Amino acid sequence: MSHKESESGTSSGIPNEPDLLSFFRYEWGIYLKLVRSNAMNHLDISALLRQLIDDRLGQPFSFLDLACGDAALAHSILEGTQVERYEGIDLNRAALDLAEENMKDVSYEITFSEEDMVAAVESRPETADMIWCGFSIHHLKAKDQKQAMLNSIYKALKPSGFFVCFEPTRHSEETRDSFILRGQDQIRERFSVLSDDEFEHMWSHIKAHDFPESSETWIAMGETAGFSQSREIFRMPGDLFCAAYLFEK
Repeated sequence: MSHKESESGTSSGIPNEPDLLSFFRYEWGIYLKLVRSNAMNHLDISALLRQLIDDRLGQPFSFLDLACGDAALAHSILEGTQVERYEGIDLNRAALDLAEENMKDVSYEITFSEEDMVAAVESRPETADMIWCGFSIHHLKAKDQKQAMLNSIYKALKPSGFFVCFEPTRHSEETRDSFILRGQDQIRERFSVLSDDEFEHMWSHIKAHDFPESSETWIAMGETAGFSQSREIFRMPGDLFCAAYLFEK
């Protein structure tokens, strides 16, 4: 979900206050309901990311968290690993305040940056052993914007580094409109923990801001960016809606 839009009040349940913090809390409450119910497979993704870390990063490593939100997922998967440096990037100050609180007791070096993830990665020299981004790159409207993002991520990785993302994903020949039409009933059932108003707010966001690519396109973009291996490693159960991808430098 994005936390960047603001409205003063709508019929979909947004607090009737022109207050960015109140709006953030409303959206964040929706997001936390989905996380805690595992409706977006956060537990599965956390286990997958931790397994990749255990298998591939047996020495001190750096971790770059794009659109980090409250950094709760990173905090969980990095516990007990040999991480020596964590950097979280998010455009939302309120989310970063939560992230700083979540990470306040860790033993490794942490840095948080309040900036757009696209600009942040474009301007970054090679810094990370592992880069993670969840449910965010699909907000880039055009395929060439996503390609440019992958190109920048490739350059921001160390020679043996890797990138993982988890993103809404279309079927091979499916249009965006078809994806949205197909997904509504499926996602309403999956997100049954949400009230009707909460779901309507979230679904309005999806219709306005989600621009998914197919699995084949994600893999091809990774190859174009220069990754030696690009592959799908997980997808939500049921009819395809979201999938995770691993890109190895």
